[in-house]
Amino acid sequence: MLAQRHAHSGPGPDDRPTFAIRADLTTGGVHLAGRLDGSTAHLLRDALSTLLADRHTRWNLDVAELTGADEAGLRAVDAAYRRATRHGREFTLHGASPALQKALTRLSLDRRLLAARPLPAEAEPPRPPTPPDAA
Repeated sequence: MLAQRHAHSGPGPDDRPTFAIRADLTTGGVHLAGRLDGSTAHLLRDALSTLLADRHTRWNLDVAELTGADEAGLRAVDAAYRRATRHGREFTLHGASPALQKALTRLSLDRRLLAARPLPAEAEPPRPPTPPDAA
């Protein structure tokens, strides 16, 4: 597992860096925590380079602990998606906050980046009746 911490604006209130990234080489996942911006976007590129070298076919970007992203951060996420598809990888974003979803929608990135939500049970199509046993 590759992990990097970056304090681009000094430590947070509890002395932790304001940005952390972890690439899981066993699953092909990348976990982001903190603020993704122009000073931290290169760390996302580095983590994906690690996954690319490891030949993962599915990249999952977990942004549930992302506290914010500026324009450079959003461009980095889009660039990550384009890089994944250019190399024949699937790319899915998980755990996007409502604010991040709104920003991605505004940039028309939501449909190709956000993980599909499972249908609620009441919205599932009806199942065909089970045929009786022919005993």
